[in-house]
Amino acid sequence: MTPPGSGGTAMPSRWQIDVLVYEDENLYPVLLLQPGRPDDHRELVRLLSKAGFATPAGWEWERGLWPWAAGCHVEITGRPAVTVHAGGRSLTVGFEPANPPPEWTCAARRQRQVLFVLLPPRPGTGEDDLIVDDLAALGRTRGWRSCLAASIPFG
Repeated sequence: MTPPGSGGTAMPSRWQIDVLVYEDENLYPVLLLQPGRPDDHRELVRLLSKAGFATPAGWEWERGLWPWAAGCHVEITGRPAVTVHAGGRSLTVGFEPANPPPEWTCAARRQRQVLFVLLPPRPGTGEDDLIVDDLAALGRTRGWRSCLAASIPFG
């Protein structure tokens, strides 16, 4: 997550950027975060719950209606990296040497918000494994029940 020397501490975790498509035309930018350790997950649940993140109800997840996180925002920084600011803390993921995918950046600018999903740790997964192969499958498998999610402003 945040690299040492940048004013923060690195947290073993896996990030995934994705674009969710609703109604065959609405592209919605998504950030998925899966901490590597249960203690880190518990700390993030505490922090993000205070910021307005919640486990969505089934009908909310299926319709793309997620809680709104007050006092949070997402930005693309110059490193290149994406930083989520929540509850006075910052979570940063770097994309060196390139920027985040252009499709994701365009969707974030168009929607002016990003869906941020915190998933519980999953032991035994490799760094390069996708967190979710198909984001829509997360809803079909009821995987959202173990997640915290919120829409947060972009920019």
